Amino acid sequence: MGLQLLRRKRQSETARPANIGSVSERYNTYFPRLFAYVRACVGGDIPAEDIVIQAFSRACSDPGSTDEDSFRTLLFRTARKLCRPALKRAGADRDDTLNPREREALSLVFDAGFTREQIARMFRIRESTISALLVTGLRKLKEETSPAAAAAYLKLA
Repeated sequence: MGLQLLRRKRQSETARPANIGSVSERYNTYFPRLFAYVRACVGGDIPAEDIVIQAFSRACSDPGSTDEDSFRTLLFRTARKLCRPALKRAGADRDDTLNPREREALSLVFDAGFTREQIARMFRIRESTISALLVTGLRKLKEETSPAAAAAYLKLA
C-alpha cells in the first residue's frame, strides 16, 4: 500500500509540468475576455487585474476543473463572486441606465462570448430570464444612443 502511494505521488509530480503548460494556455486563452468582463463590472484596470488573478488562482486550484467548459464556467462564476463588493459600491456612484444584472449579462455575451444557456447556468436562473435581461439592456442602450437622445444631449451642452 505504501509503495502505491509513492507511485501515485511520483505520477502526479511528473504530470505537473504538463499541467503548468495548460494553466499558461488557459490564462492566455481566457485572460482577455475575463479581464474585459471584470473591467465592465468594476470599472477600473487595477481592481480588474486583481480580481482576474484571484479568479484564475481559485479556478486552477479546483480539482474538478479539468473539462474546459466547466473550467470556464467556474472561472467566470468565481470572478463574478469577487466582483460583487465592487458592484455594490459602484452601483450608487455610476450614472448609468443599466442595472448591474443587465450590464453583467451584456458583458458576458459581448465581452466573454458566453451563450444565454451558459450565462443561465452561471447565474443559476432560467434562460428566459437571461433573454429578458439582454433585451431590456439592449433596448436601454439603443434608447440612450438614439439620434433623438444624442440631439437632446447636444442641446444641453
